[in-house]
Amino acid sequence: MDLTIQQGDLAFAVGRALGSVQQKSANPLLGCVLLEAEKNGLRVTGTDLDVTTSVFVPCTVRTPGSSAVLARHFHEVVRKMPAGAVTVAQSGTQCELRYGDGKGWSRFQTSPYEEFPRIPEIKGDLSIALDGPGLARMIERSAYASSEEPARPQLNGVLVHGDEKAVVFVATDGHRLALARRRGAVGGLTKDGVIVPSRVLTSVGKFAAEASSPVEMRIADGKNHIGFLINVGEFRVQVFARLIEGPYPNYSQVIPKDNPRDLSVARTDLIEAVDIVASHADSNTQQIRFSLRGGKFSVSSATADFGAGEQSVEAEYEGEDMEIGYNAKYLLQILRSLPTERVKVSLKTALSAGVVEPVGALSQADEEMLCLIMPLRLPDAVG
Repeated sequence: MDLTIQQGDLAFAVGRALGSVQQKSANPLLGCVLLEAEKNGLRVTGTDLDVTTSVFVPCTVRTPGSSAVLARHFHEVVRKMPAGAVTVAQSGTQCELRYGDGKGWSRFQTSPYEEFPRIPEIKGDLSIALDGPGLARMIERSAYASSEEPARPQLNGVLVHGDEKAVVFVATDGHRLALARRRGAVGGLTKDGVIVPSRVLTSVGKFAAEASSPVEMRIADGKNHIGFLINVGEFRVQVFARLIEGPYPNYSQVIPKDNPRDLSVARTDLIEAVDIVASHADSNTQQIRFSLRGGKFSVSSATADFGAGEQSVEAEYEGEDMEIGYNAKYLLQILRSLPTERVKVSLKTALSAGVVEPVGALSQADEEMLCLIMPLRLPDAVG
């Protein structure tokens, strides 16, 4: 292997592939990235067997070849190198980098690249194309609500489903739910759909936001793997992942259809109040209190350890007096995912789910979103 590549391009490729590399593994190769010098460029691949990220960068290749190097060590050195051309060459059991017009060099021990796991091949007719920024928005508006608990693995992912009229991304951890919908034909998605690990989508979202062409999603015939093909300028990025086995909960059953009490408030005002008051909340429950009395709205919290705080917020509310508790962290994540200046919180009782929605149309007329948050029990709540 002998090639010349720009330092910034090499750092980008290794840094993105690093997202799929295990920090600790019984298999030393899973701590490596695979460097493959092909005819017209360098392919850098990292994998933990569940998720694989491969980045192809055009560059000048004099001699094709492959090398496997420790991922984090290699990335740490490359990102510190000065901008400019870097020569990468394999010499025996070492990979050598020369940089700075010959002023510096670094050598890295290599592992047997022949034993590095192969990039999965997605065979199937189901292919969906979404514009990159649109996909990034759908991921940002849904993935944060997924669970991290291993007890219910289906909730560790985002349900991607739809029909000939729309595609829908849904995530929930049982305490909150986030739904993003985009109208329009996108391909052969079904109502059952597939469950994509949220950490995979979070990684894909970063690429999608920079995509220079539509992102292709390929789903294997057995619905056990998914592949994302993304062009970022001259870079070609591929992300492959195992899908989570279903079934996914019937989320539509838990979305309230008859919450009669609407609270309309400026989003930034509510974020400020919740964020400040949450400093006094219990570190485990993160409980804050919404007080709706006499048409006035305030957010408060009080604990023995962290004191108490309250902030009034200008809002529009018509309905009976009511007090309701929420987890501040969950509420802030929801509010920060909404893109409009005002938000509406639709309520029913102090013990029923609240629906949080943007007020007014989204900038993209074909997109919709909805969030749900379950309350925390207040022993003295009214309503």
